[in-house]
Amino acid sequence: MIITSCKKIKESKILCKTSTKEVLHKLKESNFPIETNVSFLSNLISVNEKNYLTYELNIFNNFKTYIELEKVEIYSYSSSKLPIATFDSIYINKNIERPNLRNESKLNLISTNQFGNLNLNLEFNDSKNIPEKMYHKLYFNTLKPNGKAIAYSIETTILDIPNKTELTLGLPFNKKGKWLYEAESHKNSRFYSNGKVIYPQRFALDWIFVNDDESFAKNNIKENENWYGYGVEIVSVADGVVVDLKNDIIENEPLSNEMAVRITNKTIAGNYVVIDIGNKIHAIYGHLIPSSIKVSIGDKVKKGQVIGLLGNSGNSDLPHLHFHLESKSNTPMGEEGIPYHLKEFIQLKNYSAEEVSSFFHKNNIPLDSLYSQRKNNEFPIGYGLIEIK
Repeated sequence: MIITSCKKIKESKILCKTSTKEVLHKLKESNFPIETNVSFLSNLISVNEKNYLTYELNIFNNFKTYIELEKVEIYSYSSSKLPIATFDSIYINKNIERPNLRNESKLNLISTNQFGNLNLNLEFNDSKNIPEKMYHKLYFNTLKPNGKAIAYSIETTILDIPNKTELTLGLPFNKKGKWLYEAESHKNSRFYSNGKVIYPQRFALDWIFVNDDESFAKNNIKENENWYGYGVEIVSVADGVVVDLKNDIIENEPLSNEMAVRITNKTIAGNYVVIDIGNKIHAIYGHLIPSSIKVSIGDKVKKGQVIGLLGNSGNSDLPHLHFHLESKSNTPMGEEGIPYHLKEFIQLKNYSAEEVSSFFHKNNIPLDSLYSQRKNNEFPIGYGLIEIK
């Protein structure tokens, strides 16, 4: 921000001084017992030629009665006239995680001594207009000691906005054709590690192969071997070193409500490979076929090298590959999820979660009305169909 201040020193002269120093917003003081924080803030990603910031805002109610979170606004810390983004109660109820609460109609209603984790997705159209810092303004309803309803707002949680990720990877498979991906289903996947809450699957992708006849499988869809993606070679996305793997978990029956093994932190990824790709980042490949892994712990691998075969083990309801990056840890799902871009792919369509679920049970995904958008150095979000040529 450029600031110009002038003062009159003589009748005919005016002295002006120009400064490029930012004028920072001073948060309104509040002693209301609401605690907020952001435990981890990842780099920006490119999506449809825009910049996205994904993170979780933790909200703790230390008040003696409930709070009902009605709205969250995000403001630039240096220019706070208009919000960068606004999230209403509909968004909040769809995107707030309330651990141990089930079938609640209003998840934005946080009782005393309870908390919520709100997943926020900010979109910046122009990289030149991304502020250096931002803060949050929360609007909520509660009760006065006399029982009268009252509305409050607080300004809180100043964040430095990070740079865009410079990490670009190849795809974790070489098989050409159409691939359905799921990203949205992982965003609220919450884990505990060493006494802290983490989101290792923040940028996870599930990959399912689609045949040209619009199906996922031939004949009986209850047989893993009938799925067209089953047994596809999985390859390393970068040079690295194998640091962990599991190779002996039996597989599930596709689209069954029963898992072949009890799902724990040790079995959730099924048969997996973890590769250290440098800069304290691990690449995780999950749900592989048992006894299909081609590498050993300590092996050095090259980008494009086959490491295993796509399967249906662990917390998996159909043959697919689970892939994500996370900060270096001793176990998979042990640290924060790290963003990255794919070097190139062709986007064909986007879907809703409900559409994708129906595709699997019908064993059919309509391939009409597709578009073709070539993407370079971007990350696919939501649910969609891409093509590899």
